Amino acid sequence: MGTIIVPKPNAKEQEAFSQGGITLIEDIPENDFLQMAVAFLNAHNVLHLSTCKNNEPRCTPVEYFNNGLTVHMFCEGGGKIANMKANPKVSYSIADPYDPAADFFGASGLQVWGTATVFKKNDDPEQFRQIVQYSRNMKELGEQGLEEAANTYNFNVVSIEPYKIRRLSYRQGYRNIIWKKE
Repeated sequence: MGTIIVPKPNAKEQEAFSQGGITLIEDIPENDFLQMAVAFLNAHNVLHLSTCKNNEPRCTPVEYFNNGLTVHMFCEGGGKIANMKANPKVSYSIADPYDPAADFFGASGLQVWGTATVFKKNDDPEQFRQIVQYSRNMKELGEQGLEEAANTYNFNVVSIEPYKIRRLSYRQGYRNIIWKKE
């Protein structure tokens, strides 16, 4: 269960949206919002992951796959892994291409705040087997002759459970609608 927050535009904003042909969502059931968020995650495969350690932020584009609202990544290592081990609070964003010259109100994206967990594939093979079933590219790895190489590499498995999600898509009526986990 969670809470949905739908911002209310002021009169000037409402006029601008009306001129742009935008009808904003005024209320949305939690389940509908979460279904929309899962559909958005299902339709994309790259997110920009933000981590922070010792007051030094870092943002990394990473391929992901999801099981509902939980996103998973296979990563070889680096600063993002060290950051998440020191501070599991992360955020990520996903955006559709945007050309304001063609459609000023065409911006569309998802921003998520969550808690990350990290483990090495070989350290917990059962948990890895549970997660890998949601991966979108295992068949393609085999077709490219890379399945054996992928199976031998002890990569990091990252999972992010969201506690806050914000959606912006003016054309669909979402103006920074927020879901917060209770």
